[in-house]
Amino acid sequence: MRRLGVEVYGQWSYVVAVCAFVNVVADPGMNVFLTQRLAARREAAFEFIPDVLFLRLMASLIAAMAVLAVASHEANESVVLIVNLVFADHLLTALEQFHMRSALNVMQQLVYASMIFMFVRSRRDVVFVPVSILCSSILCSAIAWTVLWRNGLRFRLRLRPRCWAEILRPSFHYAASTLMSNLYHRTGHIAVRWFLGDFDLGLYAAAVRLVDIVRGLIVTFCQVLMPRIAVAESPEALRKLVRAAISVIAIASIPLTFGLIGTANLIVPWVLGARFMSAVPVLQWMAPYLITASCASLFSGTILFAMGRHRAYLASTTAGAVVGTALYMMMVPAFGVRGAALSLVTAELVVAATALSRLPELHGSWRTPLLWVAFGSALLMLFAIRVTTAYTSQIVIVLLVGGGVYMMACGWYVRRLLVHA
Repeated sequence: MRRLGVEVYGQWSYVVAVCAFVNVVADPGMNVFLTQRLAARREAAFEFIPDVLFLRLMASLIAAMAVLAVASHEANESVVLIVNLVFADHLLTALEQFHMRSALNVMQQLVYASMIFMFVRSRRDVVFVPVSILCSSILCSAIAWTVLWRNGLRFRLRLRPRCWAEILRPSFHYAASTLMSNLYHRTGHIAVRWFLGDFDLGLYAAAVRLVDIVRGLIVTFCQVLMPRIAVAESPEALRKLVRAAISVIAIASIPLTFGLIGTANLIVPWVLGARFMSAVPVLQWMAPYLITASCASLFSGTILFAMGRHRAYLASTTAGAVVGTALYMMMVPAFGVRGAALSLVTAELVVAATALSRLPELHGSWRTPLLWVAFGSALLMLFAIRVTTAYTSQIVIVLLVGGGVYMMACGWYVRRLLVHA
């Protein structure tokens, strides 16, 4: 972001948004279908892998033609489709090989970052960004498939056209869900560019990228729980898992939200550079996304998905898409980038609420004292941050003070829970 600048980063983010929509054609829910089946059936679902890979290859060829059509009508010459045809990340998650998945994710980010630092020197080198992503992804995917094969992933390389209907029927539901998710998550990028231009899109995209990185850390626990939810033997066991997940999300997302609001003016120049200072208010308005998106990921992307309720999954994402798209079209022209941020937060809240309404067996399971403990402790943390920033602008000191106050404020209750557990 620092080397590309605000405007060029906005253009690149627009490319990514367009590719996200085209990628629904390249992967119409088949990877999601395979992940759910592997999590629930394990070795019995290995026979689906060759058919899913073949169907994805056909879909990717169609997507490639769609990209050529997009590139021929779009002024930005950097339009690139990154098709995740051979990615094995979803297989590692489904088979609970979380350590290997984490190691490969770290490795991919290191390779990607190294290539960026070596090849991206100015805004004219933006073409090396997708090249770096593609090279790092292919390398880690090859390692992942090798590890899976050595760990016993075996399947016969034969196609069974008779089972394609069994694959495609739920896959199209998941594909529609992905499209709806893209609508409420990516339409903001397109709306900001249409109504406000590349510079404002760069500010919005940078804020989205930052909160998405933090949200990814929060929902890692949800990804770990997904295979366990898929094989939960009773409603009580499911409720226990969900209560644990909600507690973790509350303890992590609420203080991070308040912390981001209080330290955005320090974090933005530290991470993104002084050219992105105009993104500070956008990041503050977008901070509640850490809470709403984490809840949406839990109830819709984890629980409904793991339980195979693809129609309820589609209903929740459709509700978010309808509300989000309508808000983008109204809020962006009226309130600018802040309107886009508020629309994204609201759309995720609608997804979470709709998904929870489709889970009657979990009603009331979200009520935990940790919610109020985390909220009260986060308020004290925000007050401490405000006081500290009045005396120093050293980001490390501010973060240490805020984190220390939060840990002391809520630590007594967490300690009591551990003692009585």
